[in-house]
Amino acid sequence: GVNLSQLRFASAVASAGSFTAAAGACHVTQPTLSNGIAQLEAKLGERLFVRTTRKVALTPFGVHVLPYIDQVLAARASLVHQTQAFLSPDKRLIRIGTSPLISAHLLRLMIEPFRIQHPSVDVVLREMNMTDLYRLLDDGLLDFVFGVAGTHKGPLIATFLYEEPLLFIPRGGVGSNALRPQSVQLKDIAGETYVMVPDACGLSRATRALFRSQRRKLHEYSGEAMSYQVLQEWAALGIGAAILPSSKVANGQASVPITIKSGHQASLAFEAIWSRAATRSGHLLEFATHLRKVVPGIVSGLGPGARK
Repeated sequence: GVNLSQLRFASAVASAGSFTAAAGACHVTQPTLSNGIAQLEAKLGERLFVRTTRKVALTPFGVHVLPYIDQVLAARASLVHQTQAFLSPDKRLIRIGTSPLISAHLLRLMIEPFRIQHPSVDVVLREMNMTDLYRLLDDGLLDFVFGVAGTHKGPLIATFLYEEPLLFIPRGGVGSNALRPQSVQLKDIAGETYVMVPDACGLSRATRALFRSQRRKLHEYSGEAMSYQVLQEWAALGIGAAILPSSKVANGQASVPITIKSGHQASLAFEAIWSRAATRSGHLLEFATHLRKVVPGIVSGLGPGARK
């Protein structure tokens, strides 16, 4: 059957774009990694990768399957962390759930200073859809949740983390940089049909709310893309236009900021939430203080271009 090592190899190759680099990251020889991926492809019945002269790329089947491989690996990591936490109750943990929309680059910048100052505290991350994150927070299985602002109701404490522009990705791409507009008015793109992802991360809800706030009807494509990468590929194929926060737009992807009626740019705000009971432990209270007092200064110094 399929084993975790094979899944780990596939995820590493997808991330690195190279069998050599992935083998180094997994601390195995390249033949071991190549054999593991060949066995995985044989078990799944289809190729995951195609080699070009410059790099290794995912096949369409690989693009479809990769999010599920990453889910299995995340579940395994969570099992190990939760087991260690149960067996070592004195170990100080901060369990953070994050929406897939949270910028990985900004997440590292927000957490790393706290980790350096508190080396005895373990920060455990779980990326899941927002409904599951809220449920785990309510059940006391998470200490903090990072996600789209204003999407949770209840007696919780919230603090603003950052916001980033929402970008319009036109159907079929646009011409050269010289011909590309600096921004587009929402009213001018309201007639487009939009490809969407399932509303697990908060993006679809936020997009609908944006159109509603401007009294515009959002025309949604009847199918759903399973990842932000697929959403962009479908836009490039001409299936529909798309809207994504800037950190999720691939480098080189044709995209422009969206201007709304007030002259402001459309953006997406993110916040951290936690329960009052969660910060009774000293290290959790210190982390909440870090989020409120240190993180705004870290993020405000970055321009939009630095947030990839």
